[in-house]
Amino acid sequence: MKIIRNRWIIIIIAITCWQCAADFSATPDSVGGNTGIGGSLARFTIVGNFMYTVDMQTLRAFDLTQPNEPVLRHEQSVWGGVETIFPLNNFLLLGTQNGMLIYRIQADGAPEFTSMYQHVVSCDPVVANLQYAYVTLRAAGCREAVAGAADLLEVISISDINNPVVVASYPMSEPYGLGLDGNTLFVCDGRQGVKIFDTTNPINLRQIGQINGFTAFDVIPLNGLLLIIGPDNIYQYDYTDLANIRKVSQMAIGA
Repeated sequence: MKIIRNRWIIIIIAITCWQCAADFSATPDSVGGNTGIGGSLARFTIVGNFMYTVDMQTLRAFDLTQPNEPVLRHEQSVWGGVETIFPLNNFLLLGTQNGMLIYRIQADGAPEFTSMYQHVVSCDPVVANLQYAYVTLRAAGCREAVAGAADLLEVISISDINNPVVVASYPMSEPYGLGLDGNTLFVCDGRQGVKIFDTTNPINLRQIGQINGFTAFDVIPLNGLLLIIGPDNIYQYDYTDLANIRKVSQMAIGA
């Protein structure tokens, strides 16, 4: 089986970041420009000449004009227990235990709070395009989740970035990370593997496939090659034909 070498370089980067961050964090997702590539559970991302990082309470912006000497330019407190960060053009979408926070990136690289939507306390990664954000809310196995919290995939309209609105919700088993490629949404549903949805009509998502037989925590779609991160392995699947998704390779990542 032929493995594309540069894909494995990305996998190795993903493993390093995944092992270093809490809650199975991976590398940052990409949206144009000089950005990183990775999964929805990321705690850092690169946009232009800045790297943005989050911990539970702080959002930081590092100037990478001199890559060997990054400089902290901006730092601000955030609320809600921030867990993930996703770049979307000139915006940063932060997944928190209480909802999604949206920050606009200003000309000097500083993030400026724009809007938010709230939900009950649960774990909350996010991916998005210009019209909709897709968020998984996980109560199963989430230490922070409140009693009675549901396991859901939520669709949020962000066409008005100042007023995000939930437009649809779909029940899941134990959702973790997710990835978006055009109208195809990949959702990691824990022990049920990866569920695949057609998002042509976001208010009425249609499941068109599923990859199972393992536990899935995060997923990275890369132009027809799907990287799936589990607790013990990283898998590569070819999804150029969604009706015939095939396994390309598997690599153990250890404890």
